[in-house]
Amino acid sequence: MGVLYQCRMATAEQLRRVITPNSASTRYVRAELGKLARAGLVGAVRRRGEPRTKVWFLTRAGAAATEASPEIVARPYRMTAATAAGPLQNHALAVTDLLTALSASGQAALLDCQVEVSHGQGNALDPTGVSGRSIVITDAVVRPLPAAVDQGVPPVLFVELDRATTSGLRLVDKLHAYDRYRLHQRTRSSASSSSVWKTRYHGGYFSVFPPVLLVITGPPERAARRMALVRDLLWQHRCSGLEGGDVAAAAVSQVALLNHLERGEGLTAPIWIPLSPDAPAAPVALPDLHEAVRPPKQY
Repeated sequence: MGVLYQCRMATAEQLRRVITPNSASTRYVRAELGKLARAGLVGAVRRRGEPRTKVWFLTRAGAAATEASPEIVARPYRMTAATAAGPLQNHALAVTDLLTALSASGQAALLDCQVEVSHGQGNALDPTGVSGRSIVITDAVVRPLPAAVDQGVPPVLFVELDRATTSGLRLVDKLHAYDRYRLHQRTRSSASSSSVWKTRYHGGYFSVFPPVLLVITGPPERAARRMALVRDLLWQHRCSGLEGGDVAAAAVSQVALLNHLERGEGLTAPIWIPLSPDAPAAPVALPDLHEAVRPPKQY
């Protein structure tokens, strides 16, 4: 149930990739889901556009039972049948696709990932900004496993999944929101006040803001056009963080990323297109992203 708690909703096939990766059949997973459903711990709705496929989620009782595990970081959000069947279902399942692929490829543990993470304003009572007014809501926060970090992958990744269902300007606005979050401090007056993001993710010891990774669904050709649009809009609507490389943003086609994960190449494959307006639109490896988006030194 921990996988459903972290992802909020998943199909039996998505759960199979994590629970029984060596089996091609979902029979075992579906049988276990049936037992949990009869116990009132999980519920299911039909997948939009695919009525023969069930989408599973934890009930309130299932969420409460899962939170009893010391491995789970409890969150107040609860899934309902109406929400699971609603218009955000396809987006949520696309995020689950990515997280289960990262888990199956040994790049990140699902229990170390969170979806729909609010990054808010901090204060004396809430220095991490977990419960404060939201500045930006991240589709998924991924913490790669130590083996990936040892290869140079940043220890925290902010992932945005784009299905091209909103305008490019809204997407650019969200990237700008990450820069506002980077700059936000717990207090405005104290010179020693730490940035909220440092308190939350690094305890104030590191200075490099986590990269923002845009994963674009659909055919690679369409994803490439979307990347070009976002880069063009970022050139027109510039902000200091993206322009100066303080916010390292990059985009990748979900198809390309999943293919590389399946081949065992992991997050270090040179497939990430920098989105910073002054960076070359040439693919780089994730360990090299921060350097790629930094403007050239002036002598």
